[in-house]
Amino acid sequence: MTKHLERDLNQLSNQISDLGALVSESTSKCMVMLQTFDRGIAKEIVETEAEVNTTEVEIEEECLKVLALHQPVAGDLRFLIVVLKVNNDLERMGDQVVNIAERVSFLADKERVVADLDFVAMGDIASRMVSQSVKALVKRDSLMAREVLAMDDDLDAMHARTYRVIQDVMAGNPDIVIPAVSYLTISSNLERLGDLATNIAEEIIFMEEGEVIRHRE
Repeated sequence: MTKHLERDLNQLSNQISDLGALVSESTSKCMVMLQTFDRGIAKEIVETEAEVNTTEVEIEEECLKVLALHQPVAGDLRFLIVVLKVNNDLERMGDQVVNIAERVSFLADKERVVADLDFVAMGDIASRMVSQSVKALVKRDSLMAREVLAMDDDLDAMHARTYRVIQDVMAGNPDIVIPAVSYLTISSNLERLGDLATNIAEEIIFMEEGEVIRHRE
């Protein structure tokens, strides 16, 4: 590897780490918002999303520049391809967080849905998955990535349970259907955050071990 290529790859690693930190920060804020219904946090999340979008474009342009200038091969090429995919997943994570913030803002002055929901626990798992998937990428640690995969099973189970609980609540009280649908949407967004973190983990495993595990049961 030439010094110029090494320098550019290190810069990309730092950029993707910074993007991951932005998304992780927004995810953590969103988990607080789920408990407090603080609309001020929603505003902060939307402002961060603008920065996430800008950074995502910059990283994509940098990847394309490195590909054109250095024509990397083997592990370096695999790293670039993974960064491009992860870059897109992180931007989509940011979108999911904004979606949650918008739903919570809508619910802030609505009657609370009284039900045994797992949003705090779901949010904690989703937040840890986002944070750990980014750390695993920067460290190129496939073992950390596999831990993310394991957490996704718990998040999926909580999402399925939340759907059942909210459906039962709506069946018993049709007057709360409108806010309850927003709760269902929040649960879907949290589950989707986990899916995107899982995508990143799968790409890291491919990058480090050469094993394709997508679409496996």
